[in-house]
Amino acid sequence: MSEIAGHYGSSGLFDRIVGAFEAAGLSIGEIDTDLLAGVDEFHLGGRSATDALLADVGLRPGSSVVDVGCGIGGAARVIAGWGCTVVGVDLTPEFVDVAVRLTAALGLDSRARFEAGNALDLPLDDDSADVATLLHVGMNIADKSTLMNEVARVLRAGGTAAVYDIMRVGEGDIAFPTPWASSADHSFVASPEEYVRALQEAGFVQAAITDRRPLVRQAIAAQQADPPPVHLGHLMGPQFSEMFANLLPLVAAGVLAPMQIIARKA
Repeated sequence: MSEIAGHYGSSGLFDRIVGAFEAAGLSIGEIDTDLLAGVDEFHLGGRSATDALLADVGLRPGSSVVDVGCGIGGAARVIAGWGCTVVGVDLTPEFVDVAVRLTAALGLDSRARFEAGNALDLPLDDDSADVATLLHVGMNIADKSTLMNEVARVLRAGGTAAVYDIMRVGEGDIAFPTPWASSADHSFVASPEEYVRALQEAGFVQAAITDRRPLVRQAIAAQQADPPPVHLGHLMGPQFSEMFANLLPLVAAGVLAPMQIIARKA
């Protein structure tokens, strides 16, 4: 797991993000969740994909949410903005530190907190959450069964698991690096059917699958037409362009796809 954390983590990340905003003429006090979306929504489709996922969940104010693999807290802050309480958990300590600092700067720290932890051993009590969100997490985890069992453990009966991952939908080799792995050793892309099977074995029912490729195409076009002042290149560093240059043709060719699965704990 330390190799995965090393793939994502980098020192000085908070200062790099703030410096990029300052270079665009914006101080930390002027940053809001919309301005941050270009850098903290670390999944294909960005904010559009987050909003679509939460809408399909039927998220309501007052819900308790765990955001597994929260990154620097983008989706968790959006969830907090819906009037929910959220705990973000991530394997990468640098991400957790930045998540805490950005959330405090935006005044959302009363509803969102963050902890370093492993998705296969979440630092949460049994039956403690109404919703679990997992945005681009499973590609780094080989044992989908243990992952979904752990999600089921922390959810209350009738709770919802909301998964949004890059999944394999066709044959073809994956070129590395990708946004989630520097090499094949830490990439565990699986099919939607494998996710559904793991969810069902963990006690989930009514798994609804949605192909988010149309949404992602629209989101990419919108970002190209109106680039955000701070983007994922500031998060991932100099390999950012190569990572996405490897990923996007695989999506276009039908080898990989951004897929959403919503399932309910029985």
